[in-house]
Amino acid sequence: MPSVTPKKAATRALHKSQLGFAQPDLSFATIYRVESMDRIKLIRNGIPARYINVISDSMGITKETLFKFLNLPKSTIDKKSVANQMLPIEQGERLIGMAKLVGQVESIIAESGNPDGFDAAKWVASWLEKPSPALGGERPSAYLDTVSGQEMISDLLAKIQTEAHA
Repeated sequence: MPSVTPKKAATRALHKSQLGFAQPDLSFATIYRVESMDRIKLIRNGIPARYINVISDSMGITKETLFKFLNLPKSTIDKKSVANQMLPIEQGERLIGMAKLVGQVESIIAESGNPDGFDAAKWVASWLEKPSPALGGERPSAYLDTVSGQEMISDLLAKIQTEAHA
């Protein structure tokens, strides 16, 4: 019987879910692990504006802080959230990018073998606000408003993981 990779399992979970990642049983790690093509389809199909509440609540930060991190228009997203509408692609992509970063940390901790009691979302929220020598003293949160910036922060997290295992 062929083994199922975490990426394939995440993709299956995404396909089974009627509302995509908004289902409570679909973790940030699933968003991180899912195949890129499926993540792109998800973003193109629309990210519910109310998903900002899921991320901000999980991270223990205010929606306003998340709006600032991702350079999202508060009034527009609040209106869309109340009306149960989807975000435009570029805004949804930034929101999914944040979820992906939390999922990356969840995956790193799970791979370390001791995830008990660790809250990846809250850790990410705290870490994003700490000046980083790797970023010339800038806070990682200063780079979350673009996909390229989120990729750079993801690379930084991967380097931190590599150094931790060295």
